[in-house]
Amino acid sequence: MIFNRERETNKFLFKRIPLILVMIFTFASLSGCGSKKDEEKKDTVFVFAGNPISKGEVYIYAQTIIEDYEATYGKDVWNMQVTVSDGTEMNMEEATRRDIIDAIVRVKVLSSMAKNKGIELDDNEKAAEINKADIFFNRLTDEQIDRMELTESLVQNVFCENLLANKVYTAIVKEAGIEMSDEDARVTTFYDMFFSYYTENINGEIFEINDEKKSEQLEKADQAYATLTNPSSEDGVDIEGLSTFYKLKNSGYYTLTPKEIKAEYGEKIYDILYELEDGSYSVVVETEYGYHIFYMKYKTDQEATAERKAKLVAEAEERYFASKLPQWIADLDKGYSYTGSVNFDVYKQISFR
Repeated sequence: MIFNRERETNKFLFKRIPLILVMIFTFASLSGCGSKKDEEKKDTVFVFAGNPISKGEVYIYAQTIIEDYEATYGKDVWNMQVTVSDGTEMNMEEATRRDIIDAIVRVKVLSSMAKNKGIELDDNEKAAEINKADIFFNRLTDEQIDRMELTESLVQNVFCENLLANKVYTAIVKEAGIEMSDEDARVTTFYDMFFSYYTENINGEIFEINDEKKSEQLEKADQAYATLTNPSSEDGVDIEGLSTFYKLKNSGYYTLTPKEIKAEYGEKIYDILYELEDGSYSVVVETEYGYHIFYMKYKTDQEATAERKAKLVAEAEERYFASKLPQWIADLDKGYSYTGSVNFDVYKQISFR
């Protein structure tokens, strides 16, 4: 399907509200991706840069989103109140309708750049997108096709446009040269063996234990530290197994950024953690919540750091693109606005309920 959630940030079509949907379709004349005459529709939702955007084209975007949201949140999703990027509150349907149109405008901007950047689809790329489009089209009912005036050619164009736009977007953000060091993206994985000062009764109420119990907790922590640092077996000791032995419910592995560690544990623990080497233990450390023994698994978790680095770079690239987009829109169609350009009578023929 077009709206593949597993695509990378610069490849996907929508981000879920309230993050605001972002689409990267384009509408270009693509050989082998449908006939231009089939794209001329009687019902136009809006016109951008002289190009009429048909009800059928908008429906291709909308239908996939409707199915996706309802599968995730249920059919009542359209009554949910959401806060969009500018802080405005509105229901999900209103926000989604606007985001779809905004996304298509973004697509037109990308398509306008393809020729100048020398970007096009090769025959294999076109064939792959046409195959996906045919699968999508064959899932539609006759009623949907007739009511929205859809053609197989139109759907093929939208899929091909998606891939072309992705290639344009990738070229644009690559030109920006956005980079990030592993240090800036660092993620740390450690174990917190926690002997708490607090207990919970059968009613779920939390109580602080008395001084005698706190002393017992310290004794257990000292025993655990001795076992961890002087194991009786050459194979060492499993810190998770030892936590189970002491019935420590709030112990576990954490994968956090340095900033998150400092916010969660404070400066003191932050300094202790980053003085550890991989595979080493801290001494018993007291906080206001109890006693801790920290085990450093990965000061820099390579896998998690790489994932975070890719995510942060993609976000930075999107911010760069978004900063340029308003001017590019104005250059193509200075009179365009959502409220002034959209024919809402036609748009409302696409039902979200």
